[in-house]
Amino acid sequence: MSSATLLKQGSLAVVAALALGLGCGDGTGPGLPLEIPTAIAFDSDRFGNRDVFVLWPDGRLTQVTEDRAYDMMADWSPDGQLIAFASDRDGNSEVYVADSDGSNLRNLTNHPAADAYPDWSPDGSKILFHSDRAGIWDIWLMNTDGSEPVNLTADLEGDQIYAAWSPDGAQIAYESNEAGSTDIYVANADLSEPRQLTDTEGFEGRPAWSPDGTRIVFQSEGAAGYDISVINADGSDRHSLAQDPAPEGLPAWSPDGNWIAYSVLFGGNDSEVYLIRPDGSEATNLTRHRAFDAWPDWRPLP
Repeated sequence: MSSATLLKQGSLAVVAALALGLGCGDGTGPGLPLEIPTAIAFDSDRFGNRDVFVLWPDGRLTQVTEDRAYDMMADWSPDGQLIAFASDRDGNSEVYVADSDGSNLRNLTNHPAADAYPDWSPDGSKILFHSDRAGIWDIWLMNTDGSEPVNLTADLEGDQIYAAWSPDGAQIAYESNEAGSTDIYVANADLSEPRQLTDTEGFEGRPAWSPDGTRIVFQSEGAAGYDISVINADGSDRHSLAQDPAPEGLPAWSPDGNWIAYSVLFGGNDSEVYLIRPDGSEATNLTRHRAFDAWPDWRPLP
């Protein structure tokens, strides 16, 4: 399977190939290549298993999960105290939540279908996730204790996945192949009135909002492969931030608006988390380790 396919798909088994590396096994490191405004959660197989780690602004690296399963797709709660993530530790992909130090782990979905990619609502009361429990991929909504799951896209055609709340909670951006090719859509918070934001023959997905809600960064497929692009939330002024011939994807906008974190897959099991300015400048390798580091997510500012 090609590195581009790994970035495009994203199941727990298939995506198990992006890496980490800021230093020693005790969690210390030689320092970051630049100053970051807040902590970044990501997944890595640097110690053999695919686990969730947190990189702190002072350069510390802490391990949140430790299991032989795939733990990935971390998402911080709005207060920065909890981390939701996907894991197949119970035999199939489920959404879990734990304290940011890994304690108080609990399974929120507990369903025989595949559930993944949690996204916390800005007010902290709900979690979006995608699931194939209805036979196709749909976007679901549940309370933060896992109760009252609701299928928000039951009436839509095709697969709907990778949902992301707007900062004010009024809209949701998501990925859909309803029109044939995979594109980004934006809808109301109840997934009503969806509108197609991108419209190309290639893959467009993995949306993430800017903190002011005016722009969306996403993973796109062009003639040169996968890269990171930015578009206004009304669909105007699209431009690419491509910096490397290697596949780039899985972006996340920093809460101060100054950085975009993303993954670069160099082939095999060598993937790094990079940072770049929203104007495409100062691309920097943050993790610098020959392992699989992917799915960065910024901790909210206090």
